[in-house]
Amino acid sequence: MVSDFTEVNRVFVLGNFLKAIAIVLRIFIYYEIFAIGVYAIMSWFPTPYYSSLRSFFYASSEIILRPLRKLIPPIGMVDITPLIAILVLVFIDNFIVQSLFDLAVKLR
Repeated sequence: MVSDFTEVNRVFVLGNFLKAIAIVLRIFIYYEIFAIGVYAIMSWFPTPYYSSLRSFFYASSEIILRPLRKLIPPIGMVDITPLIAILVLVFIDNFIVQSLFDLAVKLR
């Protein structure tokens, strides 16, 4: 009887753990989408290149954009990497993160 109770607790804890991972991943994805969007908009306007705000969003968005720029060359003068990055992040959120949420609900 004690063994069954322990097994139920393990599954419950695993469900909560997966839910916590999904929440953290979703927050990271939303932040990255925001940072990429702000950096892309800031690139249209003449701001000082060494602005601390610009540097902050550049560093934040480069986590995702740098690997994608190695795969996707610019089209003429247009860099479509931010658009592709946002699409990839939305796909990851809707597929992987939502799957983690669904699995966590089933384990609870």
